[in-house]
Amino acid sequence: MRVFVFIVSFVFILTNGFAQKNLTGEKGVSSVGGIVGFAIEGEKAVVGIDYRYNILDMIRLAPSVLYVVKKDNADTWYFNADAHYLARVTEQVTLYPIAGIGVSAWRYRLLPELQDLLGVRRIESDVRIGLNLGFGGEIRVTKDVIAGAEFRYNWTERGYNQAMLLARVAFYF
Repeated sequence: MRVFVFIVSFVFILTNGFAQKNLTGEKGVSSVGGIVGFAIEGEKAVVGIDYRYNILDMIRLAPSVLYVVKKDNADTWYFNADAHYLARVTEQVTLYPIAGIGVSAWRYRLLPELQDLLGVRRIESDVRIGLNLGFGGEIRVTKDVIAGAEFRYNWTERGYNQAMLLARVAFYF
């Protein structure tokens, strides 16, 4: 936990220094992207989509929907509303800390052996609200395409925390 807080603090300080370069901003620019990744705690694959909109030159809103693929009879949906503080390193490279909120919907199925033993087909579900924190970076591959990576951590009540490593490819417009 201390290491994570140190890394987030370090990235924030680093990106704040880069932001002072006063590179051209992109107020009003949007992107839509596809996401793939890995949920670390559950060792599960993640897929998703997002939309990003620069409300100011250095601040953007980034809602996303992520699906943690079913494994061991459980899967999860994440609905996130995040903000990024953009630090342009060069015209093609951007770093950013992530902060926001997320709602996660967890679904569990009884193991098939238990379903047969009990003679029931049972699905349990749970919805949790959490805080998203992390950092990311992206590279403008062409005028209209960007690629990037993120580390995010969703702190949720009662032990539903989840760390994720994500990769994204998006179309700028």
